[in-house]
Amino acid sequence: MGGFDADLPSLDRAHLVGESLRVGVIGCGAIASAVHLRVLRGLRGVRVTAVADPLPAARDRGSRLVSAAAVETTDQLLARDDVDAVVVTTPSGTHAGIALATLAAGRHLFLEKPIATSLHDGQQVAAAAAARDCIATIGFNWRFQPLIMRAREILCDGVLGEIHSVSTTFCEPAPIPTWKERRRDGGGVLLDLGSHHFDLIRWLLGTEVRVVQASLRSELSEHDSAEVRLGLDGDGEASVSLSFRSGPVDTINVTGERGSLHVDRYARTLVVRGVRTRTTTLATIVWRTKAFVRPRAEPSWNTLLRKFVHATRGAAVDLPTFGDALRSLEVVVAAERAAGIG
Repeated sequence: MGGFDADLPSLDRAHLVGESLRVGVIGCGAIASAVHLRVLRGLRGVRVTAVADPLPAARDRGSRLVSAAAVETTDQLLARDDVDAVVVTTPSGTHAGIALATLAAGRHLFLEKPIATSLHDGQQVAAAAAARDCIATIGFNWRFQPLIMRAREILCDGVLGEIHSVSTTFCEPAPIPTWKERRRDGGGVLLDLGSHHFDLIRWLLGTEVRVVQASLRSELSEHDSAEVRLGLDGDGEASVSLSFRSGPVDTINVTGERGSLHVDRYARTLVVRGVRTRTTTLATIVWRTKAFVRPRAEPSWNTLLRKFVHATRGAAVDLPTFGDALRSLEVVVAAERAAGIG
């Protein structure tokens, strides 16, 4: 398998070059069936050996997609001797418990965001990951969206000069599953959508959030709209608008002393005004070309899962950490408290 970011060190890791990484997937719902299982099925050097889901129809569907054994529970999957790494795509409220069990079993872990639904649980998961010699990453896939990757390069190069303000909007009006309707189950826009954008603000600007102000609305489900203002390191500010009731929209706007940058994922555009710089890369060109044939084509999950596989083989790759996941969760909880909730 080629494309490693570094030579493999001499580590006692399961299944190095020439052997398949054996993956178990916990959670065979809509996102796993549409994304994770299909991506894993297409990755070289990867073999999905087992899937787990409490719902018979879901686990049967997942099993057929990847020709893997199907089991009902997390414990049954972790008891197998043909699972080196685990991908968790269950409802958010179950993440912490499954993550702790997976790490205790000594398996590499890809955990969809958020890391947990409470700070206490998130801290436990992050500490458990730090104490284990396992690869653990969080599903912040939008870091690897081609437009956002190029935007980060532009910002890191200082093209816009000192950054004055950031505004982002993330809205997904599609029908949401029942568990996303209730905060106690891991629902609400702050955990589901805000987790991504709070992480992207930190990652794009290389900054930390210091102050949080927020308002929340509950129209058709709990916390289905939010307006959040963030005070960043120095004098930076960011505003984040989130909704299950508007859109679809996914935009990021950055204003600096020399110019501005605008990313629109749905329009597949990256525009820089006020300064001259290259906004396209080979990755953006390939993605846009594929999207003409398959409008929903999105390479970010493929990139992140492929990097996760490389990391389990000892390669030095840039992955979102559980520390990053905990920072994002801290902003979520702070926003809830600022809104008078929690």
